[in-house]
Amino acid sequence: MNKFIQHKVYQGLKPIKSVLPKDVRKIINSQKNSFDDVKSKWSDIVGTEISSISVPEKIKQSSINSDKTLFLSVPKEHIIEIDYSRDYIIEKLNSYFGYQFINKVIINSYKISKLKNDTVNKAPALNESLSNKIKLIKNESLKNAFKNFFKNEDK
Repeated sequence: MNKFIQHKVYQGLKPIKSVLPKDVRKIINSQKNSFDDVKSKWSDIVGTEISSISVPEKIKQSSINSDKTLFLSVPKEHIIEIDYSRDYIIEKLNSYFGYQFINKVIINSYKISKLKNDTVNKAPALNESLSNKIKLIKNESLKNAFKNFFKNEDK
């Protein structure tokens, strides 16, 4: 009676994943999560000096062989530092995973815009027109929140 609950019925093609043994599915799932693991623990793996100037973009596996390539995003000012530490990054990643995980590192550069680093968004100063607008607010808790916000910004 409940044979549809136990076995999924597919119209057309079955997903390949449903045919594979459980051990193979675990290996495939672990490879998908390996990039997330690299990205989240990047500073622990390669150290704070390298992680502060580089960000892992993606990992690409070669279709010909099982070589994996790590793509790093690095500011143009720090390309030489990361270029000299390619072997170190490969060694650290492979020792972290315990096997030959990465074979090659490719560096993609980008330019840091000075406007993004220099500007800091601040709240406008509390002036007379702003305080009049706050007085028009009917909700007392919201009114007090705005007053406290601008008091903290003045300090």
